[in-house]
Amino acid sequence: MSNVSKGRYYEDLALEYLCNMGFEYIGRNFYTRYGEIDLILKKDNILHFIEVKYSSVMNPLLKINHKKLDRIIKSIEIFMQQNNLSNHFCIDAVSIYKNQISFIENVTIQQ
Repeated sequence: MSNVSKGRYYEDLALEYLCNMGFEYIGRNFYTRYGEIDLILKKDNILHFIEVKYSSVMNPLLKINHKKLDRIIKSIEIFMQQNNLSNHFCIDAVSIYKNQISFIENVTIQQ
């Protein structure tokens, strides 16, 4: 399976998981020059920008660092501008590790 196919597969798993939790699908794979936002969902009038990470050998959340969050924030700003939105939003992650799915809301990096 190619990396693109794997990414799509795990994003599909994450999307199904979150929709079962009551999230509403807005979009996916929003590309900017800064990077990509994997999933964009909405719940309780809050936009959730979701980073999906998978690994079978290590905690996939370790792949989210300051640089990655900065790029996601820049991409969110572009998405909000392009869609003329002013909603509240948060950055979340779905971790898929050894076939266990976890949802982490409001991802931050401690300094």
